[in-house]
Amino acid sequence: MRKRVLAAAAAASIVAAIGTAVTLTTAAAKTSGTVTFSSQPGTAKLLTHYVVTPEDRSQQNSASANAAAAAGRTSQDPTTATATKHGSKISRSVSSDAGNRGASGTGVAAGTSGAGASTPAPSASFIGQQASATTCSYFGQGCNPPDMALGASSQFVLQGVNTQWQITDTSGHVQPGWPVGAQAFFGVPNVTNTDGNPCDTAHLSQPFLSDPRALYDAGDQRFWAAMLQIENGFGIAPDCPFKSVYYVAVSQTSDPTGNWNVYEFEMSLGKTSGGQLVGADYTQLGFDGQAVYFSANMFTQDGNFYAWAELFEANKAQMERGKGGFTAAGFYNLQASGPASAKAGPFVADTVNPAMNLDGSANGAETFVDTFDGPDPVNGNLCGQTGRHDPCSGLAVWSLTNPTGHDNGGPLPTLAGSYVATQPYLINPAADQPSCNHCIDANDLRIPGTPVVRNGNLYAAWGTAINNGSQTVPGIEWAQISLSGSGVQQAYYDQSGDTAVTYPTLLPDDQGNVFMLFERMSHTVFPEARYLVKAAGDANFGGTGVLLRQGDSSYRPQRCGITIPVCRWGDYEAASFDGQGRIWFAGEYANQYAGLGPPVYGRNWGTWIGAIG
Repeated sequence: MRKRVLAAAAAASIVAAIGTAVTLTTAAAKTSGTVTFSSQPGTAKLLTHYVVTPEDRSQQNSASANAAAAAGRTSQDPTTATATKHGSKISRSVSSDAGNRGASGTGVAAGTSGAGASTPAPSASFIGQQASATTCSYFGQGCNPPDMALGASSQFVLQGVNTQWQITDTSGHVQPGWPVGAQAFFGVPNVTNTDGNPCDTAHLSQPFLSDPRALYDAGDQRFWAAMLQIENGFGIAPDCPFKSVYYVAVSQTSDPTGNWNVYEFEMSLGKTSGGQLVGADYTQLGFDGQAVYFSANMFTQDGNFYAWAELFEANKAQMERGKGGFTAAGFYNLQASGPASAKAGPFVADTVNPAMNLDGSANGAETFVDTFDGPDPVNGNLCGQTGRHDPCSGLAVWSLTNPTGHDNGGPLPTLAGSYVATQPYLINPAADQPSCNHCIDANDLRIPGTPVVRNGNLYAAWGTAINNGSQTVPGIEWAQISLSGSGVQQAYYDQSGDTAVTYPTLLPDDQGNVFMLFERMSHTVFPEARYLVKAAGDANFGGTGVLLRQGDSSYRPQRCGITIPVCRWGDYEAASFDGQGRIWFAGEYANQYAGLGPPVYGRNWGTWIGAIG
């Protein structure tokens, strides 16, 4: 699942005052004196923790498969509830196809990126998980989008998609006992009513698990994984008791095929919005040397309204040892106010991503980051999301200090926000593919991939509509922010014609070279996965990138742009550092279309895994 922002009308042009945007800006990173930040403290209650062994996974996975084969499943997609932020629809279902029509006029002005430093061929490249009814067992015909979870060491690669997990070696050989369904991976029981009788029997009483994330912590040599569960919320399992939790798991050793410690955190905080309980969406996961961090977007139980963002820390050392005795303290209702807020209202943050801190270079704090996707606290703009052709700009960078001291009787964590100026951004148009125009969802303005902190810099990328000189296309905006305040390097990346580049994720090496994975598609290019490397001394990414995996066909060609105006894609890709010099990445492509029948019901997505270095 994810919060999906749709433009209610096409965005035509940016206000004339912006003029032609330059493709690179270097400026002092600063807290705006006119933007203030606020949040409220909260705690994600630890409901339970336990160990899942290989035997547990095998038994539960076999039981689930046998039940599915014997009973069959509903062929209907679930009811797709929609939430609202700034009057725009937000998709609530993992299998829905509500997409982003976005801007179709003139986006932010940026010339097509030229040739850059050469990008190496992959040192590893192999197939990842593919769409099927088995891969996504909750629905009888599979689901979309896959999302993407990836953690890679020098020996193993862990990948998660909706709703299955798999482990391979670094040559792509699937390890014995894998893949397993998400239910077996996290050891989640079937759903029941309070009297113990099964509920959501239309889906075999399976728990609704979605939005996988994974990380590899090279410092501690542990794998981490997370996923959300929602019941009786957002149109899912309405006959079950309400439940909104995160499962966060860590391997007991550097071998992810062995035992895992699993922790279940309650996410609703016992709070309500508009008289309704709130549920979590869009799993986000990060870490530093002290803690693991998770955050969520919260919606009302019916899925019709966005409530707030929340974020939490959890004691990493305790979780690695399989112990309790800690409290997941954090904050919710993160907001920013500025000169425009008196008229437009405060900015209510969403998708506040925790960073993957690879070397502890954040001055002892954990860093979170999100875009100001409306209302912009400085100018009040809504980024083209409601038909107004008004760009937003800037990033909110949050710093959480003293994450675990309270577990030993010390003070609670603190959270402070700062404003970092960027070039403008505007909601994306939908992308073209050979079978249809403006029919593939190119994401909204959230930062989709996990941000990274390395060598004292924060790295993040997101989507924006870009005028490439001939037309407006989905493009990428990226930023490298010095956490010491010394500067921001930032630019747009786009390609020519109607070529869309979408769903970026960044990961730097220890020399300052930056890797970027992205998806690419056009009226002549089937949806494919590519990557680029920007050398440390280069101003921007350049060229069309190295092909990781070409598309085999259009995505759902008998549906996208026909019965479904805009098909879902994404929601996010992933990258991982293995601690031995290699950067790993997982991207999505359109595999061979197999028609409307089972097992994929036309949801012909595939994933591909690669590495450089």
